[in-house]
Amino acid sequence: MTEAAAIVFEWLCAELCVVFAWSSLVAAAGLLAPRRKPPKAARKLRFAILVCARNEEHVVARPVESILAADYPAEAREAIVLADNCTDGTAATARAAGATVWEKTTPGSGKGDVLAWGVEKAVASGKFDAIAVFDADNTVSRGWLKAMNDTLCSGEEVATGRRFASNARHNAISGWYAVYWSVMNELSNKVRTRLGLSGKLTGTGFAFLVSALKDGKWQTRTLTEDVEFTVQCNLAGKRIGYVPEAEYADEQPIDARHMWRQLCRWATGCWQVARFYFAPWIKTMAKRPSLRLFDCFFAILTGMSVAFILLSDFLMFAFRLFSGDGAERPAAVFGGVLAFVCAAGIVTAAAACAMSAPSGDFGEIPAAKRFRTTILPVVSFPVFSLILSATVLWSLVRPTRRWRPIPHGDTAV
Repeated sequence: MTEAAAIVFEWLCAELCVVFAWSSLVAAAGLLAPRRKPPKAARKLRFAILVCARNEEHVVARPVESILAADYPAEAREAIVLADNCTDGTAATARAAGATVWEKTTPGSGKGDVLAWGVEKAVASGKFDAIAVFDADNTVSRGWLKAMNDTLCSGEEVATGRRFASNARHNAISGWYAVYWSVMNELSNKVRTRLGLSGKLTGTGFAFLVSALKDGKWQTRTLTEDVEFTVQCNLAGKRIGYVPEAEYADEQPIDARHMWRQLCRWATGCWQVARFYFAPWIKTMAKRPSLRLFDCFFAILTGMSVAFILLSDFLMFAFRLFSGDGAERPAAVFGGVLAFVCAAGIVTAAAACAMSAPSGDFGEIPAAKRFRTTILPVVSFPVFSLILSATVLWSLVRPTRRWRPIPHGDTAV
C-alpha cells in the first residue's frame, strides 16, 4: 500500500511539472519574440480613472496628484476617488488634491464590490470611453495615460501597465514583492503579449474600454477580482494586453503578518476562480479551442503547481522513508527537488530584475533608484516562493472568508 501510494505521488509530481514546464517554455519563447509596438494614436480617449480607497487619508493624494500631472489632455481624463465607507479624512484629502470624490456608504464586501459600484456610475454618466483602475497607494508615471491610450486605440480592449514597488528598498519583504512584480512584468505579461497570448491583471494599474464590459457592468464575485476579470475577458475572446511604457508604482506590505494575509487572500481568490470558471473554460475550449485560452488557465495554475510539486515530493519522501527503504534515497530525491526549486527561483528573480528598470517620468521621484530592490531579496526570493506555496495549501484548508485592506503609509525610502 505504501509503495502504491508513493508511485501515485511520483506520477502526480511528474504531471504537475508539465504545468510548470509550460510556463517556462512560454517565457523562453516570448523573450525571443519581437514586440509590435502600437502606433501613436491621434484620438484621445476619455478616461475615468477610478482610485479605490478605504481610510487612506495618508496616501490618497499620491495617485491623484500624479494622475493630474500626467502628459494627457485635462479634458480627456478625470481622477475619481471611490471612498468606500471611509471614517477618516480620505474624501476631504482627495478633494483637496483635485479629485472628484464618490462616497460609497452602503455596506460592501471589498474592492470588487466598490469597483463594481464605481464602474456602474462611470458608465451611466456616458462621459467616458475607457476606465482605468488604481489603488490609493499608487503613483502613476506621466506617460501612463498616453501609452495606454495608444494601446487601446490600436485594437486591445483591456490592457495592464508595468508595476513597480514604491518601497522596494524598505526591507526584505517589500523587496520580495518588488522581485515578484519584476517576474510578472518581464517573464509573464511581456512574454505572453509578444506571443499573442494574454497577460494577467494584477489588481491595479489597468484600463479597459467601456465596450469591453458585459452589459456595461463589472461582474466579479471572488476575492481576486483582477484574476477573475482576466479569465472573463479570455472566455469572451478578449486578451489582456501589456503596456511596458505605462509605468506605475504601489506600496508593498512590510511585515510578515500583512504579507501572509494578502497572500492568503490571493490564494483563496485563485481557488475560487478555478472552481467557478473551470467548467466554462472546458466548455469554451470545446467550442472555440485556442492556445490563448489554454494558456490563460495554465498561467493561473502555475503557482499552484509549484505548491503541489513540493507537497507531492514531501509526501513521496515520507512514504519512501517509512516503507523501510531507508532515508538516503528519499532524502536525496526530496533535497534535489527542493534545491532545483530554489535555484530556479534565484535565477528567475535575477533575470527578471536585470530586465526590469523603470524608464518613465515619475516627477520628483528618482524611480530608477527607489523602485529597484537590493541583492538580498533576489537571492532569498525562494523563501518568498515557499511562503506563497504555503498559502496556496493553507487556503485549501482555511480559506480567507472576507476581504480586509492592507494598511498603507509612507514607507518609501
